[in-house]
Amino acid sequence: MDNEEGLLDHGRLFYRDCRGGGDVLNGWIKNHVKRVRPENHLMETAGFSFPSAHAMVGLIFFSMVAYLIMSEIKGNSLKWAVGIGFFCLVLLIGVSRIVMKVHFPTDILAGFALGAAYSLILFKLYKFLGSRCFE
Repeated sequence: MDNEEGLLDHGRLFYRDCRGGGDVLNGWIKNHVKRVRPENHLMETAGFSFPSAHAMVGLIFFSMVAYLIMSEIKGNSLKWAVGIGFFCLVLLIGVSRIVMKVHFPTDILAGFALGAAYSLILFKLYKFLGSRCFE
């Protein structure tokens, strides 16, 4: 296996484990805060509201995908386009949860904040492990 295939496999495994960790963290916080969802929501939902799992895990997923794609792109303008595209996608996830009245805006903001913090830690860990595993 060459270095590029090894890094891709490492990225897949790393993503799978980290996304699962984001789900566990979100569930743990929801079960401790126990905030009820808004009334009159437009779709049936179960569980607690705070923080938004869609916002948090969506940000973790799409930031990891964007990071892996952008690390392979050479041109800065294309990197910006990919980054802005993924940013808009994550923003639409949050807005859609508010529009459907299944979350309060603070649930979305908390999900984004937790997802961003978790993602930044993952990026640092990925860089650290990637440089150690494939030298």
